[in-house]
Amino acid sequence: MDRVAQMRMRCFAHAAKDLDRYREIIRADVRAQPEDFLLAEREGEAVGTATALSMTMWVREGAVPCQGVAWVGTIKTHRRRTEGQDGIATRVMRETLRMARERGQVVSALMPFRASFYEHFGYGLVERRNDWTIPLAILPKGDAGGIRFYRQDDLTELVRFRQRVVERGQCDIERPRNAWEYALGLAEKGFVVVDRPEADGPVRGYLFFEHATVGNLDHLKVTQIAYEDIAALKRQLHFLASLRDQYAAAVITLPLDVPLNWLLRETQIPHRLVNHPAAEVRQHTRMQLRVLDHKRLIEAMKFPSHMAGRVVVAVQEIEGHESRFAIEFSAGKAQVSASSAAPGLDCPDRIWAPIVCGELPATQAVELGLAAGDEKAAQLLGIFSIGPTPFTTEYF
Repeated sequence: MDRVAQMRMRCFAHAAKDLDRYREIIRADVRAQPEDFLLAEREGEAVGTATALSMTMWVREGAVPCQGVAWVGTIKTHRRRTEGQDGIATRVMRETLRMARERGQVVSALMPFRASFYEHFGYGLVERRNDWTIPLAILPKGDAGGIRFYRQDDLTELVRFRQRVVERGQCDIERPRNAWEYALGLAEKGFVVVDRPEADGPVRGYLFFEHATVGNLDHLKVTQIAYEDIAALKRQLHFLASLRDQYAAAVITLPLDVPLNWLLRETQIPHRLVNHPAAEVRQHTRMQLRVLDHKRLIEAMKFPSHMAGRVVVAVQEIEGHESRFAIEFSAGKAQVSASSAAPGLDCPDRIWAPIVCGELPATQAVELGLAAGDEKAAQLLGIFSIGPTPFTTEYF
């Protein structure tokens, strides 16, 4: 563990004095087991590392084993030193993917430092997020009854609540109880509130937030948010509005398909400088995903029962081979089988990932020249884009 901590420090830290902090981080994160850490050595010196977590991702109401890749790095003295052969980080990533296949994991996911680097290993962007900065003066006023500070006896219901949210989301990742305890420990630099109107009733939402200074103004930064429905989201907005004497604005990250401005007292997102309070929004991408087992991923999903049809897909894998298979949609499920027929859609693995996860409609992929295919096949594959957009509140 100390060797891995030292490796991470040499890869990512600003100074050697940060080593103790990296030792604390690696021991505090209970999600990682000893067999999840990878070290690459050259002549007895550790020069590269990665961590490969075993997680569970939910896709269209189905659960699949997921590899969560984190802390991929090469120490500062060994970057870009090889010519005519693969670099250390490339070898580390290939070994990480080999580990995922050995473990029978269906997908591999990560939060990249640079997406183009991981595209070389077949990862495609599957998540867009909106960062909202909202003056508290324009948040809706109303009842925030039931929202209170978190208590230890809320934990069991908090775990159950988030699991319900994860199961109905898209590409969200489970958080086991011990990981909850880790997350709550990190949250002590701010506050945690829960929406639990009845003392022994279900949790309906939660917020993690902390103080941030932007310019010379105090902002409230929401670091985690979950709610069971729009009514619960509104109660959270009412709670934040009640803090307007202490904070100037709130910063909240939400899925792409939540049009938050329509719930505000000023619905405008200005196209020019204005003198009145108005929300600002910045869109960014985060999670990338590589599909390792197409059959298990697609057959885990549920689809609208009224949609049916058959399509052949060819995925050009980064390793140089092709995955060609037929998908038969019927009665709300899909069956995947090997096929040698001409494909209705042909694309690289980094494009197939956002298509199958619902981030990129197949029709749009063809229109943009990211995939080749016929209109009928692309329209049928649009079934993957029905429902919530990919979004996860888990970070690794």
